[in-house]
Amino acid sequence: MSAVAAQARRRVLLGMGGAALVSVVLAAIALAPPSAPPVRREVGQLVAPDFAAKADAASVIKVSTSEESYSLVRGPAGWSEPEKGGYPVATSRIVQLTHAISGMTFAAPMTRDDKKFDRIGLGDPKRGGTGALVEIDDASGAVLFRRLVGYRDGRSYIREPDDLQAWAVNADDMPPLQRGARWLDLDIVEVDPKAIAEVEVRLAGRPAYRVTPDDASGARFSLAPPYDRRPLAANFAPTLPGQALTHFLPLDVARAGSLREPRLVADHVTRTRSGLVVTVHALKVGDQGWVTLSASAARDAAAGVAAEAEALSRRADGWAFALGANDWSAYATPIEAIIEPR
Repeated sequence: MSAVAAQARRRVLLGMGGAALVSVVLAAIALAPPSAPPVRREVGQLVAPDFAAKADAASVIKVSTSEESYSLVRGPAGWSEPEKGGYPVATSRIVQLTHAISGMTFAAPMTRDDKKFDRIGLGDPKRGGTGALVEIDDASGAVLFRRLVGYRDGRSYIREPDDLQAWAVNADDMPPLQRGARWLDLDIVEVDPKAIAEVEVRLAGRPAYRVTPDDASGARFSLAPPYDRRPLAANFAPTLPGQALTHFLPLDVARAGSLREPRLVADHVTRTRSGLVVTVHALKVGDQGWVTLSASAARDAAAGVAAEAEALSRRADGWAFALGANDWSAYATPIEAIIEPR
């Protein structure tokens, strides 16, 4: 082989070897696991680092959702909700919110695609989105916190209203934000079934009746005379009005004077063994059931009952409470629904 031919062959072999090496390198790169994306510097940092020091200065909390917008305002007597006639807000809810925000940290960056925000509860509520805009100001109007907050599948998310970057966050449970009524202090009255001595139901234009507990447990009630010998429509029927006040769970509240043309359906009177008398006035406004409450002490009431009755009446005075259909009906069950017809 001539020297020229040998040199040409070496060039070919070197070219082929180089191409093979490149192929091996490219294959290794293709098969190698993808490198982890760089960790954002925000991860692990507080979302609102200055909030904890300023939380006590919070004066107004505004929440906007696609369903409703409401505000919570702090006054001399505590927090209240103007949209609910100034009804008191549960202090525990305010504490829950401030603790959640104070300790909230960035966990992981999420989508920047605004079309996907609704999937994690961060859609713009002004456009019907799923997010809740939470704004907290101090008395001077200075903004202490302003974020869109979302919750999906056991995880909390936030983003700034004008920022496309969404974040998963680590945080204590936030209060329920979608409905203003969920903030209210509706723990008005609680009566233990064991404490009930008698319940009387007086319906407008219908016969009144009484039910009494079968034993000291208050687990079951029976009709008192003159209906005690009548067959029952269902064995548990007298227990529904008997235990009505043991689970007072309002859905909403309004100033009693603001109800439009309320119709009185029944007075439901619970008398306890200690002498506390609680009267629930069952009202209807359209198809919605409402109640108002008052309390008094019987003549032979135990010590302290008069003060208990006064405190209950003071809390309930001037307010009407909306109930679910089943809860409301327990206060206005007619005798015809309890006994079999003759």
